[in-house]
Amino acid sequence: MMKQIRIVWLKELKDALRDKRSVMAAMSYAFFGPLLMAGAFFMLISQLTSEKDVEIDLIGAEHAPALVNHLTSLGIVERSEPWPAGTQPIVLEIDASWAEHVATAQPAIVTLTADFSAQKQRAEISRVERAVAGYSQQLGYIRLQMRGIDPNAIRGVDLVKHDTATKGSRAAIIMGSVLIFMLLSVFFSGMNVAIDISAGERERNSLELLLAQPLSAQQLVWGKTLAAGCFAIFGGILSVVLIPLIFKFIPLHEIGISVAIAWPMLLLIMLILVPLALMATAMQLFVSFRAKSFKEAQTYISFLLMVPMLAVFGVEFARLKNQILYYLPLTGQHQALLDIIKGESVHWLALAVSGVATLLISYILIRLIGRMLSSEKVVFGL
Repeated sequence: MMKQIRIVWLKELKDALRDKRSVMAAMSYAFFGPLLMAGAFFMLISQLTSEKDVEIDLIGAEHAPALVNHLTSLGIVERSEPWPAGTQPIVLEIDASWAEHVATAQPAIVTLTADFSAQKQRAEISRVERAVAGYSQQLGYIRLQMRGIDPNAIRGVDLVKHDTATKGSRAAIIMGSVLIFMLLSVFFSGMNVAIDISAGERERNSLELLLAQPLSAQQLVWGKTLAAGCFAIFGGILSVVLIPLIFKFIPLHEIGISVAIAWPMLLLIMLILVPLALMATAMQLFVSFRAKSFKEAQTYISFLLMVPMLAVFGVEFARLKNQILYYLPLTGQHQALLDIIKGESVHWLALAVSGVATLLISYILIRLIGRMLSSEKVVFGL
């Protein structure tokens, strides 16, 4: 039995490797996904840690020289050049009644005009807002002192923060979204191959020829599953190897985050992805054989890929906290990867249960596909 499975596996694997476009498409998600995320993080960190001056248009600067000096000390200066085309200006207008309002201890009017929805200017607008708020607080303290009132009297609570977060737990905030690429890479990397060796072979009229060989339908399905699973596993391994290498070039230390995963942990992550790759391949083959054509299989699998995406994104961004998630397929692997990134101890029992459940679902799907191939309607796409 194992000999027949090995022959089918090597045959399907060789055929898949001959199609260079399918190989490139299979690996593109695992390669470009982490690369795009790294680029996005690099730009975000650059904006958050930028120390260059913020140039704005100042209107009525002569009315409040002390405020202007305060802004200048914080790196907020008046712009001397025209704004680039397509960029909304940031304008800070000081009302002409500034001196009168300050003298009578009334709130002085300062108007900030900007495009608050502009992503590129968000950090600059926030710096201007914080600078004006800081000056307003200083002015309020001076007014209290002039009236003989201790400024601390208006501070009802003095909150002292002790941050116990480790660099690993901070890394989990960012790496949580990157881990999604690791998990989904096994679903995307073997997708094209799974469709081609199922619905594709049926359209090429080669499926019935394979079934006419001296091997059972179950052996044929196992060989095809292993062939497509190799691509899924390789895509997962590629993403696991690339992510730590790519993130070494991102200055995460500037925001107090450190991503350092030892090679034993990387190997553990690869092993965690193996059952998931097998389940992903079995699901895609099941859907492809149920479809009546190659294009129909592509459509169905596109909807199928929404299931793991919604599950992982839902757990990650909804911050669901339930112990049952550690024992379920997909979410169990996701929780284990988060524990590894945080540097926390892995729930080995839960991980084992999740892995066994994932393999069990894969086995059931493979058995169902084998039974499906005994029907002429499935073999000929009727």
